[in-house]
Amino acid sequence: MHLTLDHLLYAGPELDRLVRELARTTGATPVVGGKHAGQGTHNALLGLGADTYLELIAPDPDQDGGDFAASIDALPGAELHAWCVRTDDADELVARIRDGGHGVVRRSMSRVTPEGDELRWELIFATGHAWAGAAPFFIAWGETPHPAARLAQGASLRSLTVLHPEPGPLRTWLAGLGLATGAHEAVAIEEAPGRGLRADLSGRRGPLALRGGAGGIRLAQ
Repeated sequence: MHLTLDHLLYAGPELDRLVRELARTTGATPVVGGKHAGQGTHNALLGLGADTYLELIAPDPDQDGGDFAASIDALPGAELHAWCVRTDDADELVARIRDGGHGVVRRSMSRVTPEGDELRWELIFATGHAWAGAAPFFIAWGETPHPAARLAQGASLRSLTVLHPEPGPLRTWLAGLGLATGAHEAVAIEEAPGRGLRADLSGRRGPLALRGGAGGIRLAQ
């Protein structure tokens, strides 16, 4: 089984505002993605290269809400909210999470692109831990082509730093699943007074950093 960083969630109250902000700061305009039916959100995507992208996500005014919308409804402004790791073997990942003493929630998802193509994937959430969005959630794309393949590279990801008061247990857990982190990897987990995320990017208009409190996606179980 192989695990690698898939995408980052940049969340806020209004999708149009997120798109304008990222277009201004990076010099590249994110591409409209689609609606997460039943989850209450819609998105836009900014390619970061190497099968990685930034997902801009906000409540969808055309839906009545859902788990994703409830997770970001209270945000006063834009923030880096969560990070997602890709797996090529969902069943093996689920087995490793359970072997580590955590529960698992699996969600089959889909959306229709503006071109009319349907994308399907599965999300995997580890439960029963106290890391919230400092821990990633996971995605398995199956036979669906990776969305980044459709995106021009709008910026490059230099590093993702995960901040936590007690980073050791989180590092150990991720290493047990098979995700390497550290100074020489795309993801570093560092000690800090509070929980948070920081993504250092390089765009057409120079370097920029996206930050947030790592609230993560909360599911109704």
